[in-house]
Amino acid sequence: MASTPYDLVTRYYRALTAGDWAAYDDVFTSDVVLEAFGGVSATGVDAVRGFDGIWKHAAPDFTITPLLVAQNGDSLLCEILAWGTHTDVLSLPAGDLPATGREFGGRGVGIFEVRGDRLSAQRIYFDRMILVERLGIPVPAPVA
Repeated sequence: MASTPYDLVTRYYRALTAGDWAAYDDVFTSDVVLEAFGGVSATGVDAVRGFDGIWKHAAPDFTITPLLVAQNGDSLLCEILAWGTHTDVLSLPAGDLPATGREFGGRGVGIFEVRGDRLSAQRIYFDRMILVERLGIPVPAPVA
């Protein structure tokens, strides 16, 4: 039985929340394209696993909850709530952030494309200032 785009996205978010990295092989194409906030751009299911693993490592209780899903053909837009407690190192492009013990997260958007019976692209949009505010990341002063 073929999976609908909605089923695939739901399975993906459940796998991420559970840290079930093996399930990614059944949800994503091997050449899935990932684009995310912070200039992240990568190809392959291992890249998606790696990106998601950064968040799951920093916050083992990290969860993604789909809030609103809209589908247009083989594309799917999903408003999500991402949430977790920062209990281990969070590896960011600017460097590693030691655990703060603070909760972080907020609403974001994932846009997915489907090829065959798997997700072939994922674009993630998230306001990074939420992380700055919730985790207390210092913001450089503006240059005069």
